[in-house]
Amino acid sequence: MVVVASISRPAHEKRFYTLTNRYQVEVQELKEVHELPGGWTPPDFVRLLSQLDYEDAESLPAEELKDMASLALSDVKPEEAVETLLELRLGERLSKGQRRNLSEEMKDERLWEEYAEIDCHEELFNVACMLYWTFPQLFPEPDVTRIRLKTTAMDAASEANLRTPSSSFIARLLNDGMNERNTIYRLFDEQMASRRFPEAEDVIWTFEATVYEATERSVELTIHTSWQWVDELKGVDRFESTARSDGE
Repeated sequence: MVVVASISRPAHEKRFYTLTNRYQVEVQELKEVHELPGGWTPPDFVRLLSQLDYEDAESLPAEELKDMASLALSDVKPEEAVETLLELRLGERLSKGQRRNLSEEMKDERLWEEYAEIDCHEELFNVACMLYWTFPQLFPEPDVTRIRLKTTAMDAASEANLRTPSSSFIARLLNDGMNERNTIYRLFDEQMASRRFPEAEDVIWTFEATVYEATERSVELTIHTSWQWVDELKGVDRFESTARSDGE
């Protein structure tokens, strides 16, 4: 059975802007995954090894870096491992006291969804991945969602956002596929209706777009984000959108 999202928006939104873009969106995939593309790179592993006083990490083959970093991390206490990773990935964005507090919460809480500062969520997920790879008996395997959308512009005026998609456009696009109970709408309805939606960078963790297909006026988007932002997209196969980028 095909499920089409039925979206109701409060009338007051029209006070902010007039929508002109029109898109048809097909949800090709909504899947749980357990790491982000590029979440941990060879240079990241080298930095971690250096922080753990592993000498000459730069000389290790790239394919051995993950295992060696995990092995070196396993030599310290789990709480110390958490603080080390938080310092590596979030630096001065967290104080020493915050890192210490999070060292216990990482065992039981989905901090990549629940932590108060959403600009930390993506890096908290990357930290959770490394902790699971190193201490699978102590830390749960983290999960996020991978979404693939085929998005088609319904007129020539709407093509620009598909040629050069942005996080603000994609966040608004996802919002249009869900009902108004979704978290993006509940937290950021005014920002989405304004000319600037800077929090979109924290909602859309990563995205890739295929080369724009001019004949069909379509592009395929692959998006990674936490489930909290897109849970209401479950069961939706296709929807229409009037999304736009910031500044439109």
